Parts: sequence; C-alpha cells; structure tokens
Amino acid sequence: MNLIEALAVGVGPRTAGSADAEQAADVVAEALRELGLEPRFQEFELLAYEAEPPELEVEGERWDAGPCMYAHPADVEGRAKRIGEVSAPIGDRKLPAFAVIADDGRELGRLLTSPFSRGAIPFLSTHVQTTTPPTAFLRAVDAERLEDGMRVRLHIGGRFVPGRRERNVIADIPGESSERVLLTAHYDSVFRGPGAVDNASGIEGVRRVAEQLVGRELARTVRVVAFAAEEIKLTGSRYFVDEAKLRGELASIAGMVNLDCIAHGEKLTLMASPDALLGRAVEAARTLGLLERYELETGPATGGVDTHWFAQEKVPAVTILHFPYDEYHLPDDTTELVDEQLVRDAVDLATTLVESQLARAVARPG
Repeated sequence: MNLIEALAVGVGPRTAGSADAEQAADVVAEALRELGLEPRFQEFELLAYEAEPPELEVEGERWDAGPCMYAHPADVEGRAKRIGEVSAPIGDRKLPAFAVIADDGRELGRLLTSPFSRGAIPFLSTHVQTTTPPTAFLRAVDAERLEDGMRVRLHIGGRFVPGRRERNVIADIPGESSERVLLTAHYDSVFRGPGAVDNASGIEGVRRVAEQLVGRELARTVRVVAFAAEEIKLTGSRYFVDEAKLRGELASIAGMVNLDCIAHGEKLTLMASPDALLGRAVEAARTLGLLERYELETGPATGGVDTHWFAQEKVPAVTILHFPYDEYHLPDDTTELVDEQLVRDAVDLATTLVESQLARAVARPG
C-alpha cells in the first residue's frame, strides 16, 4: 500500500474529528497490518471545529483569507491596527499581526499573516482553542500592504463541534529491550487540503522505514505511532506524551524520529534536540550525501512539529522535513507534487537515525 495515494487520493482532506480522519486512521492501521504488525488505537475525546472560508473586505476590496481553526464566529467591521508580531512555527521569522478595531476602541477581531505558502492558508493562532478571537489569515503579500486605519469587514463562520473522538495509531516492532525508539508522523490534514505532502508523505515514510525493520533483531523496541490532530496544535502527540507521563512510561522512550512533509520542499530541514542528536542527524545526512543535494536548515525539535512535546520532556527527538513549499496547506497539496527522490532520501536518513538510536541512545539533557 502506498499511503500517499491512499490518504491524499483515497481519503482526501481529513481534518481532526471528521469521518474522513476516522477512515484515514483505519487506512494507516491496515497498512501496518500488511507489514505483519498488530496496530491498536489510542483514543481520546475531542472538541472539533468545522471551518468555513472567511470573508474579508479591505477598503471595499475583496481579499483572500484563510480560516483560523477554532476562531469564534462573528461579523465585525472596523479599522486595521498593527498590534505586534508572531513568531513563525518553524524558523526565526516574525510575522505581522493586526487587530480590527471598532470606532469606540474595542478590539473585534484579528488578521494574522500566513506563516508559509503563497496563499492565505488554514492555520491556528497563538491562543489556545477556547480563547481564539474571530481571526483570519492573510497572504504574506497582503499583510505587507495592510495599513493602519484601513476599513475592514470580516465574517467568520466556523463552529465548534463537541463529542467527537480521535485516534493515534500505534504498533510495536519488538526488540530485545522494552526501551523504545519512536518512529512517528501525523496523518491528518487541514481544511480542504488533500495533504499529499503534509503529511501523507510522512506517513508513507514511516511505513517504509518500518518495513525495513520488521523481522530484524533489534536492541530496543521500535514503536510506530501515527498521530492524529497534529494540525490543531499538535493535539495527538500532546495526548500521547501526557498519557505516557501520567503512566510513568516516558522514561522508557529512548528517542524519537518524526517525519513531516518529506516529499516536496526547498530545503532539508532537521529539527532536533538535544544538540548531540542534532549533530548526529547532520553527520548522518552528510554521510548519505544529502548535504551535496540539499541546502540544510537546522533548529531545535520544538515549534510546530510533533517532536515539540517530547523535547519539552527532554526526550531526544528529531523531525525530518523538506520545507518550505508554496502549496503548503492549500488545496493543491496533491500527489503531483511528490518527488520520490526526496521521499527516499528522507526515509534513508530516518532509517539511519532510528538504527543509531537503537544501537546507542543519545543521553537526555540534565
């Protein structure tokens, strides 16, 4: 089974809490069964959100706008005012943030800058889901031309949907020790996004790495995890970490290798913590000849990727990406974008890093 085709074409957009996301979890589980593994589900309750395309007018002109997940619905009219900036979830760029201000000075809504892509994308604000004001995302080029005092009309029509459930998909490749190295990716996508690159490609990469490890004698157990609900503030991986912490299982996790957006993108990006693991990842990429093919960008394992919660708990963790790319979070993130060479290179690097941590785990920072 090729999970890029199965998820991006066979299922299509698979937002957290939807019936399509439920189908996607079943597809991933079936792919793991085909490898001879015994997948199981880690289920959790979810307050879901059904987005609608926001409507935005600036000085009477219709502007493109992307939905902010969990934005409270509203119809607002006022004037734009730049109120600060937001850090991009990957990299060190700062993105302008605006408020929509009523004539009496009250803040009615927010306009944020899309952190990546050429378009106005579905994304989340820095607020937690329950406190997100009426918000939409601008294209970066439109954020540059938005000026204080411009007249703004904004319609937000999304709705909160209680009572939904989500599922992380988990399967073990047994080793000699109960200590585990996690091999992970997320399988959900954004509103109206087929998510071939983000992140059916990462899930397919995990399947290929697992296929190479099945049946081998391993020093440690490899736990394969397909996370749900990554696109809503890394919710599936946070639930996994919270449960492991509660049950006293974090100490048994020797390390983690996560794959995200590995089929299309400008740079080979390695996000790893601690520095010893980052150094190991860079050296592995050099040995495989990847630094001759790709521009390299590095950073810590925290930010907008599923290694975030693990790194916060001092679990050695690395995310492998090819990033950024123009079609990120847009409806044209389709299978036509997939570069098989990029996928193979990411899989080779992930396999090397899993094998490395199976043989010799990186020490946790003090």
